[in-house]
Amino acid sequence: MKDFDFGYFGTGDEGYAQYKTAFDRIFEADHPEEDLSAADDLAEDDMEEW
Repeated sequence: MKDFDFGYFGTGDEGYAQYKTAFDRIFEADHPEEDLSAADDLAEDDMEEW
């Protein structure tokens, strides 16, 4: 593999920029622990209804 070859995204700086943008968009998570706590709150609300 060549240096700075990002396959589908191209080569060089432009290829890296495209790759990084896609990577960040796919794996974006600012605060994953907040997502888990929100799911726990929902589960507790469901249990109260029973």
